[in-house]
Amino acid sequence: MTFFYKGYDKEGKRVKGTLTAANLESAREQLKARHILIETLKPKTRLFTRPMPPALVAALGRNLSLYLKAGISLTQGLKLVADNYPGRSRERAFLEEVARHIESGGGFADALAAQSVYTVPPYFLHTIKVAQKSGNLELVLLELAEYVQEQERIKRDVVKAFIYPSFILLIAIAMINFMLTTIIPKIVDMFESTKSELPTSTKITLALSNFFQSYSWAMLVVTILVVAAVAIAWKKSERFGYAMDRLLLKIPLFGDMVVFMELGRFSRVMALLLQSGVPFAQALNYAAQTIGNRYLRRLFGKVAAQIVEGKSFTQAVKENVKNKEIPNDFINAVALGEKSSHLAFSLKSLAELYAQQNRDRIEVMLALLEPVLMLFIGGVIGFLVISMLLPIFSISLGE
Repeated sequence: MTFFYKGYDKEGKRVKGTLTAANLESAREQLKARHILIETLKPKTRLFTRPMPPALVAALGRNLSLYLKAGISLTQGLKLVADNYPGRSRERAFLEEVARHIESGGGFADALAAQSVYTVPPYFLHTIKVAQKSGNLELVLLELAEYVQEQERIKRDVVKAFIYPSFILLIAIAMINFMLTTIIPKIVDMFESTKSELPTSTKITLALSNFFQSYSWAMLVVTILVVAAVAIAWKKSERFGYAMDRLLLKIPLFGDMVVFMELGRFSRVMALLLQSGVPFAQALNYAAQTIGNRYLRRLFGKVAAQIVEGKSFTQAVKENVKNKEIPNDFINAVALGEKSSHLAFSLKSLAELYAQQNRDRIEVMLALLEPVLMLFIGGVIGFLVISMLLPIFSISLGE
C-alpha cells in the first residue's frame, strides 16, 4: 500500500513524499525510523486501480502453496504462477511486479502492498505478513484459496438462484406494458362509440393505458436514473450507505440471509487469522474490515475497540448489540471458544453452518417467490383482461 506523508525532518525542514508499507502503523514506524515528525499521513489514492480478483487470489494461494511445499522459492513460485496467464494480462503484470519487489529485498506482504496493479484486500495482507513470521505460509495460502473459492461459490449460487425469478418478472413487465400500450388502445374506440357507462375496473385500465402510452419511456428513464442514483449514493455516501445497510437487515428473511452471509465471512477470515497467530483483538479488527454491511462493520469495530480496553468479546457484544442483529448462537460459540482456547475451530464450524443455513434459506425463499410472482402476474393480467371483457359483455347483452 502506498502512503503520502508531510512532516518535518530532524533538522526542522519541511518534507513530503510517498512510501510503501503494509498498513498505516507500519508507515508510521518507517517515518519514525527516519526521524520525521509526521504532520499528515494518509493512503495515496490510485486512479483506475482495480481490486484483486477473487479468482487470482484463489489461484495464487493454491498454486503458490503447492510450489512452496515442493521446495520452490517464493519468487520462482510467483513466476511459475505468472506463466499461467497471457503475456500482457494484468494478472501476469501483478505477479511479476510482486516478484521484482521480493527480489529487491522486500517481504511478500510488503511486495503485495507496494505493487500498483491491484488493490489487495487488507485481511489478505495481514494474514500473509503474520504467516511469514510464524513460518506456516504454505498452509495459510491454501486456507486463503479455499476461503475465496467458497465465497465465490456462494455468490454464484445466489446469482443462479435469482436468474429464473428475475427473468419471469422482466417478461411479465414487458407483457403488461405491451397490453397497456398496444392492445388496449385498439379496443378503446369501440367503447367510446357506444357512449355507455364503463365499469370502474375498465376506467382504471384505460387510465393506466393512457398513462403508459404517454409516459412509459419517461418512466423507464426515471427508474434507471433513480436506481443508478441510489446505487451510487449507497456505495459512495457513508451516511446513506450506513442507513440503507441497517434498513436491509430489517427485511424479513432477506435480512437474516445478509446477517448469516456476513457472519460466515467474518468467522472464516477470523479463524484464518487466529490460526496464523494474529492476536484476538487484532484479528477481530482485521476480520471486521471484510464485512460488507457497514452497520455490522461499524458494530464489530466498536466491539474490537472495547476488547483492546480489556473487555471480553461477550461483554463487548452485549453492550453494543441492542436490537439482536447478532444471533445468540454466534455470541455463545465465540464465548465458549475464548474460554476453551479453540476459538478458531469454533469460528470455522460456524462459517460452515451459516453457509449451509443460507443455502437452505435461499431454497425456501425461491420456493415461495416463484408461486407468489406467478400469482401476482396472473392477477394483474387477469384484471386487465376482465376489465376489457366486461364492457363487451354489457354491449352484447344490451343489444
